[in-house]
Amino acid sequence: MRRLLSSLLLSSSLLGCGGDLASASEESPPIGSREAPLAAPVLASPPQATVDQAIAAPLGWFGVNASGERYCSNCNGQSILLAIASFKGNTTSDAKLLQQIRYIIGNNRDPFGNGGYMAQHERMMTGMFAIAKLTPRVWNQLTATEKTKVDLIMKATLVGSAYTTADASYLNGAVPTGLDGDTNLHRGWNPNYQEGMVGAMLVSTLYLGGRTATDTFLNGYQHAAFVSQLSAAGLTHLAAVFNTNVSNPSAGAPSATALQNAIKNYRYQGLALDKLFDIYVLLANNTFSATVDCGLNNGVGVTLSDGQHSGYLIADCAELPNKGKVGQLKEFHSSDANGQRSATFYAYDGFKPDLINHAVLMAHGTVPAGTPTTAVVSRIAVGATDLFFKVGKGYRNYAKGKDYGVYQLPASGIGNGFEFNRPLWEKVIAPAHGL
Repeated sequence: MRRLLSSLLLSSSLLGCGGDLASASEESPPIGSREAPLAAPVLASPPQATVDQAIAAPLGWFGVNASGERYCSNCNGQSILLAIASFKGNTTSDAKLLQQIRYIIGNNRDPFGNGGYMAQHERMMTGMFAIAKLTPRVWNQLTATEKTKVDLIMKATLVGSAYTTADASYLNGAVPTGLDGDTNLHRGWNPNYQEGMVGAMLVSTLYLGGRTATDTFLNGYQHAAFVSQLSAAGLTHLAAVFNTNVSNPSAGAPSATALQNAIKNYRYQGLALDKLFDIYVLLANNTFSATVDCGLNNGVGVTLSDGQHSGYLIADCAELPNKGKVGQLKEFHSSDANGQRSATFYAYDGFKPDLINHAVLMAHGTVPAGTPTTAVVSRIAVGATDLFFKVGKGYRNYAKGKDYGVYQLPASGIGNGFEFNRPLWEKVIAPAHGL
C-alpha cells in the first residue's frame, strides 16, 4: 500500500516537472511559482492602558449652546477605542461601550446630520456604531428599539452627507446647503470638512451592509416619512434638522424633492458606493498632501501686526522628521477665507476622522493589501509623525487671519484626545500595516 501511494505521489509530481507527462503544467504553473495572495491588514488590539483610559473617560454627547451653536462634548476618540477593543475580544470595554451607545441615542444627545462641519465630530459615534455592530457579544445586548434608533442615526447622517457630497449636488457649479440651510460647507474645502462629510458615506455604507443596501435606501428615500420616523424615535436633534424645510422655510433648506433627487444613484467624484477604499484614498491623499516643513514661509511664519510671527514650529525645527517629504497634514500649510492657514487644531480635526474612517474600513475587511494601501499608509505615517512632533515641541497656530497662540501637549501627552488618537494610529492601525 505504501509503495502504491509513493508511486501515485511520484506520478503526480511528474505532472509539474516537464517530460511526457507535463502537459498539465501548461494549464497550472508549478506550486512554487505561484504568488500567495496578500492578506488584508487586520486591526491590532488597543493596549489595555489605553482601554482603561477610555473606560474612565466621560461619555460623549451632542448639544446646542445658548447662542444656537452645536457641539460634541467629550468626543475625543474614546468611543472608537472602546469599540475596537470589544471587536478584538477585550471584554473589559463592553460595559462602557454599551453605556456610550445607549447614552447617545436619546434624551436630546443625538447627532445633527446636516451634512456639514459637524460630520467630523459625528464620526466619533457613527464609527463606533459601525464597529460595534460587528461584535455580536455587545450588539445583541441592545434591544430592538435601541437598534432601530442606531439604524436611524446611521441613515440620517448618511442622507445629510449624501446630499452635501453627491456629484448631483454640484452640477453646473451649484453648491448645496446643509439639510438645515447651512451654507458653511463644501465638499471641496479643507480636510476637517471633507473627512467628516465624505467619511459619513464610507461608515454608513458599511454599517448598512454595502452598496446594494445603501443604494436601495437612498434611491427609495422619502423625506416626510423619514422625518416622522426620527420624531417617533425621540431623536430630537436629527428630527429638528431634517424638518427645517417645513419648520423654517426661510432658512434655505433643500426641499424634499431636491433632496430625494440629489441622493439617488449616489456618486462621489464619479465613484459609486462599491468603491469605498478608492473614495478613502482620495480623502487621505488630500488630507496628507502637504510637504513636511516647520511652518509657513519656510518656517518663519506670517508676520503679525505687533511684529511677532505665527504659523510655525516654535522649537527644534532642525530635528523635524521627514522634512521635505509629502504627507504633512494639509492644514499645516493651507488657506482659508482670510488667507494662509497653519494650525494644529485644524490639522488634528482632519486627522481624527481619517483614522476612524480607516479603522472602520479595516474592521469591515475593505482595506486591501498591496501597493495602493502601502502608498497611502506611507503618507499617513509621515503625517502622524509630523503632527505628534509638532504638538510635543509646541506650535504657534495661525488661521482665519489671526494668531491663536502656542499649542503644546504636556509631557504626559494627555490632552485633547491625543491619549486616544495617538495609540489608535501607533498601536492599532500602524502595526496592521507592518509599521
